[in-house]
Amino acid sequence: MYQTHHSGPIGVFDSGVGGLTVARAIHAKMPQEDIIYFGDTLHLPYGEKSSDAIKRYSLAITKFLMEQNAKTIVVACNSASANAYQTLVETFPNVEIINVIDPVTKYCELKGFSSIGVIGTKATIGSATYQRILSANLNQPKVIAKATPLLASMIEEGFINGPVAQSVLNAYLQNEPVGQTEAFILGCTHYPLLEDEIKPLLHPNNHIVNTPKIVAEWIHASLQQKELLAKNESRTGKTRFYLSDLTQSFVKQAELFFGEKLDINEVRLPD
Repeated sequence: MYQTHHSGPIGVFDSGVGGLTVARAIHAKMPQEDIIYFGDTLHLPYGEKSSDAIKRYSLAITKFLMEQNAKTIVVACNSASANAYQTLVETFPNVEIINVIDPVTKYCELKGFSSIGVIGTKATIGSATYQRILSANLNQPKVIAKATPLLASMIEEGFINGPVAQSVLNAYLQNEPVGQTEAFILGCTHYPLLEDEIKPLLHPNNHIVNTPKIVAEWIHASLQQKELLAKNESRTGKTRFYLSDLTQSFVKQAELFFGEKLDINEVRLPD
């Protein structure tokens, strides 16, 4: 049986840099915790992959993170959360696995939003996971979902805060019903990196749901309940980075994101 311990790291994975938004939020909420981040850069973007492929990649990464003694696994990717989460829970019943969709939909339920816009990858929107959960848990909400498949790849290539990003966002969101709602879910962990550019394209009173912060708070509550929080609150946790393909674009983006030189290692996992 897999044994977890409060001294173990928090395992986080995504197809690329998007999950760094969640990792950073975890560090801000729980600075004493060690984090292991796995970016599956060999197979990105997950949003263009089949459900079976996403499940296969997610299983291999979760097994790797468990071998690093992770005390919880955070699926910091909406496409993997929508397509692989249930498979991971069934395959690894003895480890706590947290996705990024449940915390956000629960937040929306508690807030009681009457209309919600969701953007995400083809895999996330096509799975209808957000639409199904939100419609089931809220009192007849109006849920408008739109696939925005170019955004994740654009972010991975570093096109943020510039004319390329603005043109693509305009094409997807300008005067579109998805942005004229009460709340707006950035249904891909890459998308918070574009939040400043997305906001002007939404209804002025639209509330952008802060997915990384909400997920970090969910993780903290889960670890606290299971008495798995790191005991030494005065220490500063370390973050280790692993990639399935060591790309310079990821290294550049990650170091800009964290503002420091990072130790990033390549690990090839079996498909």
